[in-house]
Amino acid sequence: MKSPMSQRSRAVPVRFALLFGLAAIAAAAGAGAVPAVSSSRAAAPLSLDGRMDEWTAADRFVDAKSGIEAAFQNDGRDLYILLVARTPEAMRAIEATGLTILGRPAGGRKPARGVRLQTRQITPDGLIFWRESQGAVMTEAEKAELRRTPRHPVHVAFAVEAKGSSYGPLRRQPGTNPPDFASSGDGAIYEYRVPLASPALVPGAIDGKPGAAVRVTLEWGGRIETNLSTRSSRESPDSRSGYMSGTGRTWGQEFLDSFDSMSRPSETTKKYKLDIDVRLADAR
Repeated sequence: MKSPMSQRSRAVPVRFALLFGLAAIAAAAGAGAVPAVSSSRAAAPLSLDGRMDEWTAADRFVDAKSGIEAAFQNDGRDLYILLVARTPEAMRAIEATGLTILGRPAGGRKPARGVRLQTRQITPDGLIFWRESQGAVMTEAEKAELRRTPRHPVHVAFAVEAKGSSYGPLRRQPGTNPPDFASSGDGAIYEYRVPLASPALVPGAIDGKPGAAVRVTLEWGGRIETNLSTRSSRESPDSRSGYMSGTGRTWGQEFLDSFDSMSRPSETTKKYKLDIDVRLADAR
């Protein structure tokens, strides 16, 4: 006959094993959970200037894995995203590859679609070509002034899908502005603007409605892509892809050709991905 002590000694490991198993399940469930945050209502369109003056009342979310701090605001037309890079690695990755913002209704099964925003250095003639394609009327004196500097930074946006196809750079269309962003001088603060509309109607938009929840996916870093022109972009209609008649090439191909080769490095940076369920503020 076994003593009560020996029975207790056998029961203790079983009890601890059960508790450990439950703790492991809870930890796994917590690790896979998508954080939920609320977007603040923007009473007026925000200025994209890489400053935090208009974000003092917004709720903040901190991703422990990447060290990124995020906040959201929206009106009836656009979603605004503030990102603060708290680690040099996260900041370098954003600077190298830009940021991809994908969206779909939270809890739904629709494929995520959105925009990739990045900064590249471009030749003076490439910048002149780009500005005129956006509707700017430039004098010869203004063009001559631009040509005094060999390279100029420019922000570009490409409409993307979760499977990787893309088209762009996106241009202004009647009644809508393309997605855009700005960053602070030291590159640690980023402000993004993305239209809340159907991507089928507004290229680069995310499918979200004020008052509803949207699953926002942020991706940056990883292998730096040197070619954003895919089969789907070559087959996209003029109003979406900016297909250039007579050249047989897309805006994306022509635009990337004008980049300084040093602005398209092939090294790999750390890859980051962050999913957040954002409850959009009612715009009324």
